[in-house]
Amino acid sequence: MRYRSFGSNSMAISAISLSLTDVTQNRQRMDWKGLVFDALENGINAFEIAGQDPAITDGLAAALSSVDRHLVFVAKRLGPTPLHGNDFSALGMTRMIESSLARSGLDYFDAVLLNDPAEDALSLESLESLHTMRERGQTRHIGISGEGNAIDTYISTRKFDVLSIPYSLQSGWISRNRIREACDQSMTIMGYDFLPATLAHPPQKTILPRRLFWGGQKSSDEVKAEAYAFLHEVHGWSAEEICLAYALTQPALATVQLTTEHAPRLAELAAIAERDMPPGLGPRIEMAKFGHGQVAARA
Repeated sequence: MRYRSFGSNSMAISAISLSLTDVTQNRQRMDWKGLVFDALENGINAFEIAGQDPAITDGLAAALSSVDRHLVFVAKRLGPTPLHGNDFSALGMTRMIESSLARSGLDYFDAVLLNDPAEDALSLESLESLHTMRERGQTRHIGISGEGNAIDTYISTRKFDVLSIPYSLQSGWISRNRIREACDQSMTIMGYDFLPATLAHPPQKTILPRRLFWGGQKSSDEVKAEAYAFLHEVHGWSAEEICLAYALTQPALATVQLTTEHAPRLAELAAIAERDMPPGLGPRIEMAKFGHGQVAARA
C-alpha cells in the first residue's frame, strides 16, 4: 500500500480507503469488524462511516479498539437521517457527531463530511457549530461530499478543509475545475465512484441491421461503453482495477474510496496501489474520453 499526506497535519493515509456504507443484506457487528480487519491487513488505514446502520459503527469500533488511534483515519459522513432526510441544523449535526463518537468510542473524527448539501442547506448557525466542534477537537477537519451544483458554492466559501467528489476516467471539466479550485483553497481532496456504472461490464453486441431498419440511434451510455470496451480486454487486469489505477494517477487525491464488502475483492483492489497501469493504456483512455463524442455523432 502507498500512503499520501492528508491535510496540514501531514497525517499519512492509505491511497486506497474504505467507505462503510449501508448494504442490502443483513450484516452484523462482527461482519463489519472482520471487513475492517481485512482492510487493515491489506494496508488500508482510512475509513469513512457513510451508512446509517449502527452495526457499522459498532464493528469499526471493535476492530480499532486495539489499534493506536493516531495510526488510523476515521471520517464521518453526515447524511440522511432515518426520518427526516439530510439534517444540517446546528442541533442535529451536534447530536449526530456526539452520538457517533460515543458509540464508536473514539475521541474525535479526522473529518466530518456533509453529504451533498443544497445551496441553502447550511445556516450560519450550523456552520458555526461545525467550526466549534473542530475547535473542541471533536473533529480535525470539516468538509463537503457530492457532485451537485452547490458544491462549487461551498468550495468558494473557504470554510471547509475537505472535498470528497466522484472521480473516474470519465470525469470531465467540471470535476477537474473543482479539483483545481479546491487545491487553490488548500482543501484536501478525496475521490470515490472510480468505476462508472456503464463500464462495469463489457458492452453488449448491438444488432446493427435492426437499428438501420428502424432508424434508431445508440444511446450515450452505449457509445461510452463501446468507446471503453478495450478495458475488458487487457490481460491480467479487470476494468474495475484499471479504473482504480487511473484514479490513483490523479496526484491531487489524498485517497480513493472503495465500497466493496467482500474480503477477497478488497485484497485484490488494495493491491492496485502497488501496480502501474500497462504501458500505453493511459493515452488510449484519454483518446476514448475525448473520442466517444465523435463516435456518438456517427452512430
